[in-house]
Amino acid sequence: MAQDEKLSKESKAKDELMRAGIQKSLDLAARCSTSENSDNYEFLEEQIDQLEAQARSAFQSRMDVASLLPKLAAKKLLTPDDLKTLEMLIVGDAEYYLKYEPELDEWKAELRRVLDQIKGLQNSTIDVEGLMHIRALCREAHQVVADLVFYFDAKERAAKFQAVMNGPLSSDDYSFLTDMVAEMLAEGNK
Repeated sequence: MAQDEKLSKESKAKDELMRAGIQKSLDLAARCSTSENSDNYEFLEEQIDQLEAQARSAFQSRMDVASLLPKLAAKKLLTPDDLKTLEMLIVGDAEYYLKYEPELDEWKAELRRVLDQIKGLQNSTIDVEGLMHIRALCREAHQVVADLVFYFDAKERAAKFQAVMNGPLSSDDYSFLTDMVAEMLAEGNK
């Protein structure tokens, strides 16, 4: 009972930190809207990174990872709850990103638009103006490609995890998962 009470107090404290982190992020975003400059956006980026770290830590404190690690180390058969915890811990971020990301089609369309513009410049005279235009278009393409790479990386990571978890785990799988979970827990406690 005392352990449950301690966890409840810890969860409440992390909830309050999350609320404060969310508010700080919103305040910085408002500052960006009123005073658009790179410093403000860099502060916002740092705050969003902190908010994500807080969310990861709070998430890990709510999952029963403590009982999962010894089972992995002993290569014991995992229950459906253990498998769900492992999935949430390892690829939950990727799965939820995929679930809530609405812009995939827009990114593909934007990339096609930029590449069509580059194609249009292919047969034109390439002077200084044309070169600078190509550079600007390449920068636009780079931004969109980075979003697409991140999206498909998340999709592939989730699919690989599902493929591994659909069959029986080998001794190497258990060792790898044990190391991965231990590393994630260490990162979450920082």
